Amino acid sequence: MQANSQAQSFMRGAMLITLAQLVTKALGAVHRPVAQSMIGDEGLALATPPSNAYYIMLAISSVGLNVAISRLVSERLALEDYRGARRVFQVASRMLLVSGAVFSILFAFMAKPLAAYFHMPESWLGFAVLAPALFLVSALCIFRGLYQGMQQMQPSAMSQVVEQIARVGISLVLIAIVSHQLAWGAAAFNAGNTIGIGMAVLYFLWVYMKERPTEHWTTTAPGVESYDHAPVGLLLRKILSIAAPLALMGAVLPIMSLADSKIVISRLLSMGVLESVAKEAQAWLANAGALRDLPTILTTALYVSLVPAIAESFMTRQIEQARYRTATAFRLTFMIGLPATVALLVAGRDVYNVLYRGNGWIVMSPLALSCLFMMLQQTASGALQGMGMIWVSVRNMLIGVGVKIALSYWWTGIPALAERGAAYGTDVGFLVAAALQLWALWKYMGFKLNLRADALKPLLASGIMGVVLWLTGLALHAVIGYGRLSGLLVVLVGAATYGLAILAVGGVTMADIGLIPGFPQRGVDLLRRYRLLRD
Repeated sequence: MQANSQAQSFMRGAMLITLAQLVTKALGAVHRPVAQSMIGDEGLALATPPSNAYYIMLAISSVGLNVAISRLVSERLALEDYRGARRVFQVASRMLLVSGAVFSILFAFMAKPLAAYFHMPESWLGFAVLAPALFLVSALCIFRGLYQGMQQMQPSAMSQVVEQIARVGISLVLIAIVSHQLAWGAAAFNAGNTIGIGMAVLYFLWVYMKERPTEHWTTTAPGVESYDHAPVGLLLRKILSIAAPLALMGAVLPIMSLADSKIVISRLLSMGVLESVAKEAQAWLANAGALRDLPTILTTALYVSLVPAIAESFMTRQIEQARYRTATAFRLTFMIGLPATVALLVAGRDVYNVLYRGNGWIVMSPLALSCLFMMLQQTASGALQGMGMIWVSVRNMLIGVGVKIALSYWWTGIPALAERGAAYGTDVGFLVAAALQLWALWKYMGFKLNLRADALKPLLASGIMGVVLWLTGLALHAVIGYGRLSGLLVVLVGAATYGLAILAVGGVTMADIGLIPGFPQRGVDLLRRYRLLRD
């Protein structure tokens, strides 16, 4: 009973993060098209080099540090070394604020040279307004790492919503004010990022000043070796030893995207395809990849929650609790990943047509299997990193990348496959990475997937949904044809069908409903009345 309660607690945190990311993704989907209507493609082109350079600097300066802080704080709290947890927070705060200030100043001084390097000298304003964001992100990492380490996910979730609302709302207002000057309009688009992060920091400051959690961390349990007097250098090495491989892992998807860009265009050109056609094929893969990534919002949230939760379990030698938490995470991964994958397989054209035009749908279904494999890989990676097996997780992912690059190069050069070869290569690359991560979980935790208990009912419900999607698609295309409206209707029918099917096959429990923040009691009563909810 206790294990179940603890698992529900950490999963509820993951669901909060998931809901927050859904809100931010929805707002983000609106942001760029609206900005484009005001400053056009040329204005967005001016805003792109500063954004790309900023994200590279962000990966160097901050990626992985909030996870490192959360893991170390969680470990200290699990051992009741409250003074040590406070010490970790203090040392990490000083390190991040100093490094953030250095990177911000460097970015500001490099604004004009970087703009000239990208052959867009007028974009220097965008670089300049993004410079403070590097310092603010460092402050945000401190607070997110602290509260995630305490396994309190609500502040992190709320900060994401605050950040995105401010980013989108304020940047659009600024663009509207200065859109008559293209360079200033592009800079206003970039400035939204800085303002959004600043508002998220202010929100966290308010939460922290109201609660002041570390003020009460003044004791250490008897017999525990405290970090309270640990040398600063030792703590910094511990933090960086966790953050460095995570920064490398954070670069994996951009590396895969870059590899696709190079491989697809060069291989298609070698087969005599026109350069404009080859670039269009690469754009199709990028669009399809963005759609494929949407369901991974869940596993990204699971990853954030799993790292401190598993770290706590291992630090207190509660291995069975760690296995239970991991199993709970995988159950939810299958519940979302299987229907998403089946929908992309069966209705790839419809899904693609909801947001994009053109023939890019031809790579949507071939890319579908990578959705499930990617989600399984992410969940397993969170558990491994919580155990301290960070480099094992990174190694497995890099092996998958190597397989993907090799197969994409080979298969894209086959005329019958062309750009679809890169999609199939991605499927196999993530399959290899997921298999290696799961093997590592078995080896180091003794954890095995229970496919019958966790995957069978979601698979059955997904199969029902797939049949309905296929039939619905035939009917709608006969009446409406392929397009945005028919695609949206197919997607909605698929979501409703899966929801009903998973309830009908008994795949949802009271515990699952308890994970959804604010789910009304009236809804629970209705589901019970029709016997659609298992205890």
